[in-house]
Amino acid sequence: MDQWFTIKFLEKDTIAILVKKSDVEINPEEVTYDRLAAWINSKGIKQGIQSEVIREIAGNIEIIHSPLEIAKGILPVHGEPAKLIPAAEAHSLINNPENDKVDFKRLFTIPTVSFGQLIARKRKASDGTPGITVFGETIPAKRGKDLKVKNGENTVFNEENLGVYAAASGEVSYRSNCVNVYPVYKVDGDLSLKTGHIDFVGNVHVTGDVPSGFKINAQGDVRIEGLVEAAEIVAGGNIVVGGGVLGQGKGLIRCGGNFTSLYINQGNIMAGENIEAVQSILHSYCEAGKSIICVNGKGNIAGGTCIAQNMITANEIGNETYSKTLIYMKLQEPQLNQVFIDDEKINELQTNLEKLQQLKDALIRQAGNSNRIDQATVGKIDNTINQTSAKLSELYTEKNNFAAIKDQSNSSHVIIKGTLHPNVEISIGKYKRRVQSPFQSAKVYMEEKEIIINSL
Repeated sequence: MDQWFTIKFLEKDTIAILVKKSDVEINPEEVTYDRLAAWINSKGIKQGIQSEVIREIAGNIEIIHSPLEIAKGILPVHGEPAKLIPAAEAHSLINNPENDKVDFKRLFTIPTVSFGQLIARKRKASDGTPGITVFGETIPAKRGKDLKVKNGENTVFNEENLGVYAAASGEVSYRSNCVNVYPVYKVDGDLSLKTGHIDFVGNVHVTGDVPSGFKINAQGDVRIEGLVEAAEIVAGGNIVVGGGVLGQGKGLIRCGGNFTSLYINQGNIMAGENIEAVQSILHSYCEAGKSIICVNGKGNIAGGTCIAQNMITANEIGNETYSKTLIYMKLQEPQLNQVFIDDEKINELQTNLEKLQQLKDALIRQAGNSNRIDQATVGKIDNTINQTSAKLSELYTEKNNFAAIKDQSNSSHVIIKGTLHPNVEISIGKYKRRVQSPFQSAKVYMEEKEIIINSL
């Protein structure tokens, strides 16, 4: 069989693909089910063997087209990361935004809190579920990443019960690692010459539209119930647009948190965390620090450029007219040289810490024999031990962050639940692939310096 076939392994050896060699003639009488199955087994493949597919290949070898999936294992399901959950939703563990239909009525119901009120709770990271390769080997799952919760504006995080409490009364602005409580500035109706531009230290709520040329600058969240045209909106927190964005290729919307809109048409959007459009993203520039999501309604991304670091998911990418659409997964390049330096520094600091502790113990033993102790010297040693320990902790954190970046570079992906059209250009880091033919229900990811498009 080796002279006729090869086997390619994908997704951490959880998928085995049979590929016919193109430069050889195959004798159909020699490719029986038993022989083909025995050859596959001789390659060590024993998990998730697709017997019906192998039987179909053996029975129709002259007309069958490769590549074909002949075995499938199970990818590990990594643990959920730690997360801040609003107190009103703390009983629920549903946290996947790509499966949640956006409820704009809820988004415009801004929670108002009082001093001392519990407003969020940290959910701890969870363990994952191991996977298994087609060779029957276990793929360990990774525990979810922990979250360091910061005290936000007018809020306090309690480490003991993992609760976030309001230190003042106002409206809540949720971020991924902290919660803020701000005052609110509300505009009834559209922005106009009467209202002028808005620059406010808290949240801004506009019940109407934001026409072209107007500016909103808010330290907290911005919620707009109407349409946004070619305006400039900057928010430190989240931005929600109920009527959609019609940017005409001008204007700019930028936020430090999440951006959510009914649709985005010829808009320029930059979000520190996620961008979510309920219906469509058309001929726009969208850049998200985490993910871009467009899976409700038609859920299509067509034309323009979409950039994200974790994931881009849509029902449809591109369109029937083959509009050029650029999809770019931005990877954070790890600094390998710095990691080697950090390892050397960690070893040096650990050695110094041991020597300091030995010196302190020797001074205390010596003082015990003479009934006198040099408190000033011991105090200086304690101070140096504390500083060294703090630096060690900082270096370990940097090293763990590097490992997370390395994992992230292997996990960035694009999910298309419907059709991936031709003339879509997908880049992951420095690698690029142009889609030449349509794909249905596909996942795009990087494997061994190659961009893979695999059916779901």
